Amino acid sequence: MKITVFAFLAALLLSSNAAAAIKIDGRQAQNMDDVMSLGVIYINHNFATEQEAEVAIHQDADQHNAKYYHTILMREPGSNGNMRVSADIYR
Repeated sequence: MKITVFAFLAALLLSSNAAAAIKIDGRQAQNMDDVMSLGVIYINHNFATEQEAEVAIHQDADQHNAKYYHTILMREPGSNGNMRVSADIYR
């Protein structure tokens, strides 16, 4: 029991230090005057759903140490199954 509680508290402490990127909408992205744009990230991959694509863009934003991201394009060109996703990222 003590080991379980200790493991839970350690995981909670470690997760509180992790800074995950926050998804913002178009209106919020237009008002990002006080932050620095880091550019645009692109992913062209075979995703089964839009949710999987959204998770991938979120993870990529985290890898670029972005504080915020705004998905600007999510589409599936043709019928080959690859989905293109792009997002503006900000710090």
